[in-house]
Amino acid sequence: MKLRLLSFLLVISLLASCTSIYSTVENVNNKKTYDSKEQYIETVNKKNHIAKDKIIILNDDELTNFIYEIASKRLSTYYGIANKSYFVSAEQLSIKSCSGQMTSLYKLFIDDDKSITKSDASEIPFLTNLQLDKSKNTVIFIYSHKLGGMIKSKINAVINELEKENTFDYRVISIDNPDIIHKTQ
Repeated sequence: MKLRLLSFLLVISLLASCTSIYSTVENVNNKKTYDSKEQYIETVNKKNHIAKDKIIILNDDELTNFIYEIASKRLSTYYGIANKSYFVSAEQLSIKSCSGQMTSLYKLFIDDDKSITKSDASEIPFLTNLQLDKSKNTVIFIYSHKLGGMIKSKINAVINELEKENTFDYRVISIDNPDIIHKTQ
């Protein structure tokens, strides 16, 4: 009887604390600060294998506008795809954090599929600050170190899948400004 009760309580506690177990295993929502942009970029590069020149840290005003946009469009992990002419928002994904859907959207983008909604890239001033390679199709990711181990399935999986494409490029926009103590260096 005691064993059955103990087993029941253990199962209930595991179900009730599933989020915290997942957070611990995947290192999600960790609290960390960085002394400089350079330290932040170096850490992201080493820990997540993201090229340093692909990591974008917006100024605080740009970040405020960017966060407003991603919140209003309910974007998660993926912002969109851009080239010299067009921009396609990840808002078109039915599951906005699905790496498979983002990979499919990229392929539709390069095939110039008429089923996706394109915007004129020049109408999005934010894109000009990203210094995109005009000869490439650039996937723009939304990144926070609070993603923890989830970055492997959300960002790295898409990069690894699309690296094979000759016209593929990417940028990773950080939303971790509050965790970078000295932003101007």
